[in-house]
Amino acid sequence: MTLALAILKEQEYSEVLDGMKNLLKECYPISDEEAKMVLTKGIETSEALLVDYVPYINSIVETISGIRSTLDKHMNQAQQQEGLDSKMINEAAVWHAFECMRQCYKSMANDFV
Repeated sequence: MTLALAILKEQEYSEVLDGMKNLLKECYPISDEEAKMVLTKGIETSEALLVDYVPYINSIVETISGIRSTLDKHMNQAQQQEGLDSKMINEAAVWHAFECMRQCYKSMANDFV
């Protein structure tokens, strides 16, 4: 469970567990307590599976860091512009480019669903 908690925020993890418990109860004729027991045993087994995903999580962290660095670099360039109009136009361009990339990244991440 420690790897799962490291990946997800506590509230997200609680939502995952609640969703899984509900799914188990919908798919199998089991009680709430039985679903909790199955879930507990499944969580113990999942630690070994989560290790296989670590390289992808690291890649995502690197990508997010790179996108943030690029935004900071572009924003610094926009801030150095002379004149209010030029500065506003360049900041708008920076935010537009960043939001396009952010939406693209979110869209690609949602392909899992």
